[in-house]
Amino acid sequence: MFPAPSHVLRQREGTLAEMPFPLLLNALAAEERTCTLELKVRQREKRITFEDGAPVACVSNLLHETLGKFLVEKGKLGEADYQKALSESIQTGQAIGTLLVQKGLLSPFDLYKQLQANLGLSLLDCFRWTDARYRLIADAEPPDTSVRTNTAQLILTGVASVMPSDAVATHFRFTEEQRFAQVPGGEGPKLSAKDARLLQALRLRPTFPELVDRTGLDMDSAMRRLFALCVIGVADFADAVDARPAPAVAPAPVVLEPEPVVPAGPTGTPFSDEDEAVRDGLISAFLAHRSQDPFTLLGVPEDVQPLTLRKAFLTLADRFNPLRFQTVELKEKAEVLLAAYARAFGVLSEPDLAALWRKRRAAAREKERGSNRPTTAEQFRIKTDMLDGRTQFTQGKARLEAQNFAGAFEYFEYACDIEPRPLHLAYRAWARYLMKPESNGAQVLQELRDVLRQEAGLEEAWYFLGEVCRGESQWEQAEDAYRKAFKLNPKNRRYADLVQETMKRTKR
Repeated sequence: MFPAPSHVLRQREGTLAEMPFPLLLNALAAEERTCTLELKVRQREKRITFEDGAPVACVSNLLHETLGKFLVEKGKLGEADYQKALSESIQTGQAIGTLLVQKGLLSPFDLYKQLQANLGLSLLDCFRWTDARYRLIADAEPPDTSVRTNTAQLILTGVASVMPSDAVATHFRFTEEQRFAQVPGGEGPKLSAKDARLLQALRLRPTFPELVDRTGLDMDSAMRRLFALCVIGVADFADAVDARPAPAVAPAPVVLEPEPVVPAGPTGTPFSDEDEAVRDGLISAFLAHRSQDPFTLLGVPEDVQPLTLRKAFLTLADRFNPLRFQTVELKEKAEVLLAAYARAFGVLSEPDLAALWRKRRAAAREKERGSNRPTTAEQFRIKTDMLDGRTQFTQGKARLEAQNFAGAFEYFEYACDIEPRPLHLAYRAWARYLMKPESNGAQVLQELRDVLRQEAGLEEAWYFLGEVCRGESQWEQAEDAYRKAFKLNPKNRRYADLVQETMKRTKR
């Protein structure tokens, strides 16, 4: 159905129109690649870092995807606190997340959750970049934090809710007679009720029309989810499933006498999941460990003696012992830290390796002393020279008020390109209509209805819909749209006047 992962990655660069983003993600995961994926479309750019096939970081030139702006948008940080933290981050070189934790504005646990959410949204946004160019870069700079994303879950969510329908249809072709089936042993992400229902229906090897009928999903939703399941290898054409070699039969288990049950954790040691201080300490150490060398990780000086080194390792290993945590999420992070501490202890226990790390540290200090650090003003310009959808939207509104409809449309389109909010989309549709009302009416009506499906409480979209319906002589639809706008904002008496006017037209 789709090219093999090794074939997908054979070409180091291309376009997402030819090689869609979900296939690239799945190939990188299947091949367990550590690399950087660069995406560019017009002035937008993103660089996604993969480690062993999993996305672990995403850097873009979109202002709303920076951590500080993301926290402000989510109501986790005030604008004033954000500006202060941004200024201090630029002056000191410290990450803004670290500063927010130091100032008590975020707990380490909250920071980790927000980093996860921000990474997820930044990656999901890539599913709509269907006209972007991509480039695979072998060298990947390790990110400072330890956030990871489940690739299969990302593909399912991105295809089901973000990827344009026409892009799915372009890359997922089949006839109405072809049958689909679940791949035996195929493991996928956690499934929603709809996805689970679709996977259950695949066991009956249906055609696509039968699948739609049995699941109750509309055709677009069924196609999106089926495409995602096929990409991650959970589903395939039935004949392709039949042609696969049968899985090896596992030997019958040997039955032994039952062993006495051993307690799961250390006797008398309470779990630390509910201890906020211990939990935050674990998350802080987990977020920072990737950017630390062995000396910093174990908190020991460069001339550390063997006994001191051993005590430091045992202290940290005991503090974040995985057996002290019960929840899977915290236990996994404790296991990662324990492995990192063990590696650092092993490195510093070898005199040659310890000497090598001392030389690296000395070289880094020398480089820092000799570097020409940019001024605060230069750093601020570099860090804030980013694409801001709201600024473009404001510029568009100014041109709309000046009745420069073509200029307004250009800025609204740019705002949608950067940040496709329903409000931005509604204004873009309205500007499109005002440019050429005689020819753009049908397209704009569809665009506004799509916007209102996303956000039914958007007052401006209902008003624009009413205006376009009136321009198209659809008086009943116009009256309904004006009524909904008035219901959302009863203080605007203009809506009431428009309702009265359209009622008179309807009665005629």
